[in-house]
Amino acid sequence: MRRIVACVALAIAATAIASPAQAQERGCYEDYLRDGRTIEVFCDEGRPGRFRAVAHCTNGLGVWDQYGTIGRVRGEPSVAECTSLLGYPRVNGYHVDWI
Repeated sequence: MRRIVACVALAIAATAIASPAQAQERGCYEDYLRDGRTIEVFCDEGRPGRFRAVAHCTNGLGVWDQYGTIGRVRGEPSVAECTSLLGYPRVNGYHVDWI
């Protein structure tokens, strides 16, 4: 029974990592650049002020977050780029940190 539960838990975790759930923020939209290694996020509504895109990156060996530049609502976008010394990095989702 424990093996079945462990296998189910592992399958759920693998599915969560493999299928990127795009963290679509209200009033924000994204554009993927450079073969999926960079994400550019624009926010037209939301909290007033500034925000920062946080890219969820993977290279097949691990996962990490990469913080982007600071953007302005209804102004400048925030750009986050996944970089890695090993493997081919790509964006596997994102979220927005409001500043």
